[in-house]
Parts: sequence; C-alpha cells; structure tokens
Amino acid sequence: MVSNTITQEEFSQFKSLSRKKKVDSMEAYLIGVSGRRYNMQEVGAMVFGDENYSFTVSLIHRCYNFSGQNGGRYRNGCRFEQTYGYRVTRKDIEAFVKQYPNGTFSNGVTFDEFLTARANRARSVPAPTQRRSVPTPKEQKSPPLVDYQNYNYQPSGDNRFLLIAMGSISVLILLFLLMTGGLFKHWIISLIALSVAVGIFNLWKSL
Repeated sequence: MVSNTITQEEFSQFKSLSRKKKVDSMEAYLIGVSGRRYNMQEVGAMVFGDENYSFTVSLIHRCYNFSGQNGGRYRNGCRFEQTYGYRVTRKDIEAFVKQYPNGTFSNGVTFDEFLTARANRARSVPAPTQRRSVPTPKEQKSPPLVDYQNYNYQPSGDNRFLLIAMGSISVLILLFLLMTGGLFKHWIISLIALSVAVGIFNLWKSL
C-alpha cells in the first residue's frame, strides 16, 4: 500500500480539475491511445494543450498513489493482464476516479488493488448460459374419422351429370327395345339397362 504526500496547494489544484481531464490523462499515460504510449509531457500537450502541464499530469497520478515511471503500465498485454487475464480499459479508470474523486493518497488505495477486485468479480460471475430452443415437431392433424355407417355419398356436379347421362341412356335403351319388339328377345341387355336405371334412380332419390 502506497501513500503519497500531497500538499494542500497541490490538493486544491487537483480538486479543481474535471473528472474528464483526470481520466484522459490517466488513460493516455497508463494505457495509451490507439496502441501508442505517451510520456507525461506528451499527455500534458494532448490533454491540456501544453506540455508544461506534465506537472499536472504527474500530480494526478500521485494523488492516486502512483510513483515512479508508469507509462504504459496497463497497456494491452501488460503484466496485470497476463496475471489476471483481465484487460484494463478506460472504463476501469472512469470507475476508479468516480469512486475516489478526491484521490486515494490519504487512504493508501492503489489502482492495482482496485483492478484486482474488479478482475476477481468478473471471474466469479458465471457466464450466462444460452438455452438452446429445441424445435418441437409441428402438430400433425390426423384425418377425421369417417362414420361409414351413417355416411351419405354426396356426388359432385360432374358425378351428378354422369348419373343423369347413364340413367338417360339406360331408359333410352329400354324404350328402343320396347318399340322394336326386342325387349324380351334381348332380355339380358334389357335386364342390365333396367338394373342400371333403377339403381341410378334410387341413388338419385337418396340425395
């Protein structure tokens, strides 16, 4: 646990800085931007518009218990990431600064300790399981049962025409045999025509 000594004048200057300036400075110095590492003079020029603000950049980090050279300490592939399997991002810095707006120099909390707690929480939260939706087979409608005992045949229009035609032909055959005197001579044909005519008549009557 590190504890830096910050004067009252330095603390007043630190408190006057916006949260964004603090986060921007720490991100550029500790992580880097777009894969590039920056020293404090470069961070001062980038964040505050003047490289002479490197003292301000240094003050920000001292108020958060950093000491020595820490440029790129939490860049991609850093030792912390290799140890904990946790990649440090700007959001971590934002959460740290938001939780400790007045720095951590007085309580000795370090960014490493803050990150370690976040990394442990991230590892302890189980990954959400994705439930696979098993497709259910579509319900197959079984064909309706037919009650053949009470089944009534309903012929279509074409079938009705066919019945009328067959019945008419049977009647014509009977009339022709009757008129030519061959009704009894050709009794087999007469019997067939009569049966067809009677059957069609009974079927038509039942419709």
